[in-house]
Amino acid sequence: MRILIITSCTGQKRVDHQNALTGMDFEQGSKHVAEREKELSDYLTPAQAIYSGQQHVRLMRGVESVSDRLDIDLYIVSAGYGLVSGDRKLAPYECTFTGRGKSDLLNWASKLNIPGDFRRIISQPFDLALLLLGNDYLSACQLDDTIQLGGPTIVFCGNIARKRLPDITSLRYVTLSNPEAKRFSCGLVSLKGELASRMLLSLAADTKVKPKYWFDKNDLLAALDRQLPNKSEQSAFTQSKNTEFDKVIDIPERWWNDSGSRKLRYFIPEWDDQVDLDYDFEHDIHSGGRGHWGNQVYAHQIYQNGPRYDGILVSRVVAEKGKKKAKLVNELGIHRYLRIPRDYCVMGDCGAFDYITEKEPPFTTEDVIDYYTRLGFDMGVSVDHLVVPAFEAENQFRYELTIKNARDFLMLHRKRKLQWTPIGAVQGWDPESYAKAAAEYSKMGYDYIGLGGLVRSTTGDILDIVRAVRAKVPDSMRIHLFGLARFAAIRAFADLGVTSIDSASMLRKAWLGNNLNYLTIGGWYPAIRVPQAAKEDPKQPGKMKPSSFRAKRLIDEGIIDQDALVKLEHACLSGLSSYGASNASQPSATLLRHLVEYDTLLAGTRSGTEERIQRVLQDRPWDTCGCDICREWGIQVLIFRGNNRNRRRGFHNTHIFYEMTGQILKGKLYDWIEEVGVDAPKQLNLLSGTALEES
Repeated sequence: MRILIITSCTGQKRVDHQNALTGMDFEQGSKHVAEREKELSDYLTPAQAIYSGQQHVRLMRGVESVSDRLDIDLYIVSAGYGLVSGDRKLAPYECTFTGRGKSDLLNWASKLNIPGDFRRIISQPFDLALLLLGNDYLSACQLDDTIQLGGPTIVFCGNIARKRLPDITSLRYVTLSNPEAKRFSCGLVSLKGELASRMLLSLAADTKVKPKYWFDKNDLLAALDRQLPNKSEQSAFTQSKNTEFDKVIDIPERWWNDSGSRKLRYFIPEWDDQVDLDYDFEHDIHSGGRGHWGNQVYAHQIYQNGPRYDGILVSRVVAEKGKKKAKLVNELGIHRYLRIPRDYCVMGDCGAFDYITEKEPPFTTEDVIDYYTRLGFDMGVSVDHLVVPAFEAENQFRYELTIKNARDFLMLHRKRKLQWTPIGAVQGWDPESYAKAAAEYSKMGYDYIGLGGLVRSTTGDILDIVRAVRAKVPDSMRIHLFGLARFAAIRAFADLGVTSIDSASMLRKAWLGNNLNYLTIGGWYPAIRVPQAAKEDPKQPGKMKPSSFRAKRLIDEGIIDQDALVKLEHACLSGLSSYGASNASQPSATLLRHLVEYDTLLAGTRSGTEERIQRVLQDRPWDTCGCDICREWGIQVLIFRGNNRNRRRGFHNTHIFYEMTGQILKGKLYDWIEEVGVDAPKQLNLLSGTALEES
């Protein structure tokens, strides 16, 4: 039983390299490519193993599960290499059909001999062929009515592709769109791979059934939608469908060296910030149906050169917020849950902001120490209680309770001879109170303390407190600042002997505010707002309803009807995607008009909207960034819309912040930082140490 499968390459790859082949390499011909492959010989990978996009991942689960029972010939249409067999070794490369005009695409496909190779392969005898190709890849193969097929062939494709493809004997089209993606709880971008995998598993489960049965099946999708015969068969595409996301990252040696040499270490707080690697931006569909921990990734799983932070801070109240998450964290341990190596630093604290209104913290010292130890934290912070103006009458009680907890924490840590690092949480209300507590911690024997409750303080006040604390503790005392990562004070923090900081402010800015959403080394850009206009009504499947209060009010008041609003939304999104794929340096008047109109409808009239949008589109910052996220998803990162765009932008911001702070610590000055306040009411002049006017 011979099954032929022809599928497409994917943008995501398991193997990457900074000197990966590009379109220019392929344009110079096979001899040049062969020479470049020699340079990357250590990275050559079989085509069937190099791609990590969800269509390919889902397909390969089925292929690998049945390889001992079915004779499968796998071929892949690559935008760089052409039509290659699954065992052909490829070098890391970056090349795509996206953005090519029709004529250019056909010429490039002919240069790669894709049409000729396709005709040769598809004409050889087989029992069943499955074609899993998108529009551009079908165009590249030049499928027409002169094709000779070697057997019954099923083409999974979209409605648009079907309309322009010929009717051929022994060829059957199965059209796929959003309803089918929802039916199989699978993103449209990966649905072809999912369906092919299911078909292979069913063929292998009952070898008496001839492959042509599937070709002749009236309701093919209904047959694929049923439960498979047993759990072991089912697991190939259901139970293990998250393995590509749920794996511990490898961190390059260079990252360890660079991180270890940083004068000021940066920790990112863990707040369930994840994205779907294979999110279908064209149709806004999650590749796993609905997002959860098992089918999404953290920022550190995306960046190939290592995490864009030196450690992760996990608050207990966040880790135990939901029952499922708490259960998983306790079963896996904190490092495995975060998908990081055991020697990557994870700091734990209690999350005092969450219980700020309570009389006392909900945790005991003994319980917290057991928690840190059981889950494998590298650093653990003592139980504190925030001292803030809102509860001024309780200041002294909370202050003394925090000190007592720190004393008990260190004593119990020493008694149990634990290996992780204890950090004493320090609270206060002015420089003197913080300094007095810090001095007590030093006498207790702490060599690492963390100053909390300062998030709402001005940068100037924070520096006064750090100076006062530093004057009362030994030079060897390590100091952490909770919730503080302010560009304007990075150098000052380091000069005052601060060891580490944490903050999610750069990530959160991606979706907070109107102007400071996308960070570059030259300053901030606003994101282009195209929020969702309508969504499916869960009470009436198939019927759409306004997705926000603002959209509902516009429709209810007769300002615009829902169909017109959705049409305008789609015009904005398709226009932005086309612009991002082009080399244009100026948006069309139509696109600009659509974006301004849509923004004004859903966000109200705001001064400078057109100028902000035009600046982003003219400057094209996604093209010049070069980070893994912008390089992969381009203009989508600049669109203010939903978790998968907004958090990608937040991940990008964190990357840029990490790179820039590294440069600041080496002496580099960024002029614009003195002019733009990131998250502090005041800016600090890093040369004079004096406060500048509020921006």
